[in-house]
Amino acid sequence: MNEIKLRSRENILEYAKKYIKIKNNEFQNSPFYIDEKTALNAVLFISLLKHTDGDLAGKPFQLLDFQIEFIIDIIATYSKEKKARRYSYALLFIPRKNGKTELIGAILLYFLFIDKEKGKKIYCAANETEQAKLVFNAASSMVSQEKELNEICYQYKTYREIRKKNAKFEDFIKVLTASSETKDGLRPYVFIYDELHAAKDGSLYKVLEEGTASRSNSLCIVISTAGYNQNGEMKKQYDYCKKVQSGIINDPSTYAKIYEPDKNDNWQDEKTWIKVNPALGYGVKIEKLREYFEKAKNNAEDEVSFKTKHLNIWTSNAGAFVKDDDFIKCNLGDLDLSKDVYLGIDLSATTDLTALAMICEVNKILHIDFKFYAPELSARERSRRDKVHYLEWARQGFLTLTPGNSVDYDYLIEDIIALNKTLKIKMIGYDPWNSHEVAKKLAEENLECVQIRQGFATISEPLKEYQIRVLKQTLNHNANPILRWCNSNLVVDKDARENIKPDKKRSSERIDAISALVTAIATKNSIEKPKSSVYETRGIRFL
Repeated sequence: MNEIKLRSRENILEYAKKYIKIKNNEFQNSPFYIDEKTALNAVLFISLLKHTDGDLAGKPFQLLDFQIEFIIDIIATYSKEKKARRYSYALLFIPRKNGKTELIGAILLYFLFIDKEKGKKIYCAANETEQAKLVFNAASSMVSQEKELNEICYQYKTYREIRKKNAKFEDFIKVLTASSETKDGLRPYVFIYDELHAAKDGSLYKVLEEGTASRSNSLCIVISTAGYNQNGEMKKQYDYCKKVQSGIINDPSTYAKIYEPDKNDNWQDEKTWIKVNPALGYGVKIEKLREYFEKAKNNAEDEVSFKTKHLNIWTSNAGAFVKDDDFIKCNLGDLDLSKDVYLGIDLSATTDLTALAMICEVNKILHIDFKFYAPELSARERSRRDKVHYLEWARQGFLTLTPGNSVDYDYLIEDIIALNKTLKIKMIGYDPWNSHEVAKKLAEENLECVQIRQGFATISEPLKEYQIRVLKQTLNHNANPILRWCNSNLVVDKDARENIKPDKKRSSERIDAISALVTAIATKNSIEKPKSSVYETRGIRFL
């Protein structure tokens, strides 16, 4: 194994001074500056701490250039006017094994012991307790290795808390998870959220974020790698930070340090690995990356894991029923609904998304189109609370917003009646569980409707057909973003006979488009592939 070359504290401080000078030159004509005293104090304090595991355990913190930059940027960048820190949000988006856990643990200790704020409530947050404990344990181990720090604080490892002794105000670092009983009323001064990509939803993050509103100089730090959920909280924050970096959004309070390949980089090239792993040789080893890569070449799941964990590439889940990459390829051109058209309806809950699917097979290509409906008040709330793009989709014409806080199904019925004047609607499929009234009104308009139950026996074949058509590119969609979103959320349930159906309870978000689509396919198949009578296949038996 190659021996790690240790970096002297003088070398660390030399780079810090150089970086401060560069940044202050950049800030000459701006409302910001680097406070040199604060910056050097932070870098010096952290360089005095010791690593907690691996080859460097017990050795002085080997601050690398990117870590020094991150410390100075988020801690010591100030507003000239307010004389307060510039950034209230910082993202460190970096592949695994690049030292982010120990770095953030050390930064939290700086805030606890050195920062001058009164009443420093500092939280280590994550979706699961074990994940949240990683940063806390790193900070705790660093304290245990320093006699001076150990003497001025209590460490409650059972409660996962580090608390300053003899403090006039509450100064502590504490673990917090999504399953914690009490989260309301929190007023964090600083909080970190570890591996936000793994969060089931953004509820804990939002509670902490809202809690910082009462603090004038608060800081949220998000540390994460890429993941599979491209509609989750982490992806939304990542997209926002990218827009800030590119200048599309002007938000001087948001900071991001993102390590990822450029669009033209080859993920199989070691130059790309080196580019996106700034702690290569210290945390992650090139030999290990080569080992992981060999597995990735021969296994789809290992490839997805290698890309997300070690190259920071957002991917579709290896276990996704229809991968997003395959789905995108099925935007084959103009839709053709000139022949028999079959409709599928998924009314879902009255307070959220309703879907109408239209399908038509022409020259063995299944063309699919959609209409979507949502109540306006609920759509506005979801756009604000969950950052689901309902309002944007409505502006783009993909979503119809109905007045009030529940879907007005008359809009759906009127659209179907209008479509019947231009399309050759053969039959409409619906789930009998909650669509009787809609089906009754459509029947009154002489539109033929058929019940399509959502069980394994009925839905398995059309759902598998959808997957096969995507893989063979015999399906054509018009790049509808709501359909793509629903597809990415899809999780399937399977019975003992390998029959499948959409699983709304386990899916990460709405899947109404897929439910409506497979209902339409089942409707089409019920006419075009009628079950043959047993008497037709073997004749009539006489006893």
